[in-house]
Amino acid sequence: MQIDARSTESRDVGGVVAAFALVVIGAIALYDTAGYADIDSAVFPRTVAIALILSSLGYIVYAFLRRPPAEERNPGTTPRRVALVAVMLLSVAAMPWIGFIASGIIAFLCLILVAMHDPWTRQRAILYPIVGIAIVLGFFALFRYGLLVPLPKGRLF
Repeated sequence: MQIDARSTESRDVGGVVAAFALVVIGAIALYDTAGYADIDSAVFPRTVAIALILSSLGYIVYAFLRRPPAEERNPGTTPRRVALVAVMLLSVAAMPWIGFIASGIIAFLCLILVAMHDPWTRQRAILYPIVGIAIVLGFFALFRYGLLVPLPKGRLF
């Protein structure tokens, strides 16, 4: 039996499994929103759940249709992965104390420090924080004023 060039070794099995798990989580979220008494409160969770399901299904299809990578990619490091998750969890835990904006900006800055593989240049050191602050403020405006989602203000300030 001849093995296809696109064998399971070249496929992102972990990514496909994670995408499938996200499809299940999205389906559970959709099912949960069916019981909401106020239909307006279900709009945002349904939108996010549908986007999660569609993007996860899209990745599953992509993973099976793409060509295998020409060269071996850098597998990454476990400390970086753990640090990324830790920063996100600490950011969420800090939101009730320092608020959405401060927590988001600190998290963004910590995440780019942890995730940065390329060497720092003056342009990156100036541009990345500016873009990060703009993204956090943009999401704040979207959630607070566009979607009318109540966000934590912070107890300390």
